[in-house]
Amino acid sequence: MGIFSFVKPGKKAFKTITSVKPNVGSPSRSALNKQIQKTKASGAKLKQTLFESKNKAFKGDDFTFGTTNKKTLSNTEKQKLKEGLYGGGSKVTKKATGGRVGRRFGSPKPKTNVQKIKETFSPKKNLSPKQMKIAKLAGNPNKIDAADFKKLRNK
Repeated sequence: MGIFSFVKPGKKAFKTITSVKPNVGSPSRSALNKQIQKTKASGAKLKQTLFESKNKAFKGDDFTFGTTNKKTLSNTEKQKLKEGLYGGGSKVTKKATGGRVGRRFGSPKPKTNVQKIKETFSPKKNLSPKQMKIAKLAGNPNKIDAADFKKLRNK
């Protein structure tokens, strides 16, 4: 008996998958799925609380999902609170966004790679006439180096 003994000659062993249905529903179906999930979650919370109330180890007010009398703010209430903090009343001040907001004391704009390459390989500044005299003392006449300073000290 071989590994594929369930396959008979001349017959297909498995059906070919021709298409897969997308799992995209209508908005109402999506809302229903969300509500089902919320119901499952609240049911699990209820089971946990009932278990804790019956169990001797959890006697007292220290339930995992304790009750609260705090009122949660709605989105409109949160918006009103935010407006009160940033200008208040009917006057809403817009905060600046984008660009270089938040950079302190006018810090320089970051250099791009092209700018860095140009600075590295571009010709250097020309020496002033006074510097040219010093550079001609010894070594390279286009650059002031240690040998020039040594000559100056010896003079």
